[in-house]
Amino acid sequence: MGERKRVKYPFDARVFHYGEIYKVKDIYIVFSEEKYVNRAKHESRLVCVIHHCEANSDPRAWVINVAPLSSRVEMKRDNDLEITPQEGNYINRCSLIRLGCAQPLLKIDLEGPVGVLTESQLHQLTALQIILTGTELD
Repeated sequence: MGERKRVKYPFDARVFHYGEIYKVKDIYIVFSEEKYVNRAKHESRLVCVIHHCEANSDPRAWVINVAPLSSRVEMKRDNDLEITPQEGNYINRCSLIRLGCAQPLLKIDLEGPVGVLTESQLHQLTALQIILTGTELD
């Protein structure tokens, strides 16, 4: 992994909300297919907060669960959510929230928030997460 700034304790007093979009150094992100194909490395990558829990606002909880975004919509899988640019979400082209590549990151490594999903996109994200648990929605 990349070089991180050295800190005694990685406390972060920010409150993180479900559906917020942050920037993070791309070297911290792992895609499962990297074992088999090369991917373009960028300076930074957008990630989306995918859980809403008390740890998101607890400075003693050092990590947060996020899913990386990818503009490679032609690679969409069943566990990816396709989102489009909307006012406030900071996305400049169709992108995928790669739920299958969700991972914990240190909160201090997240820059932002730079955007937030729209209400409709939040509902779609929640619905997909419920479906991925095997629960059927009416």
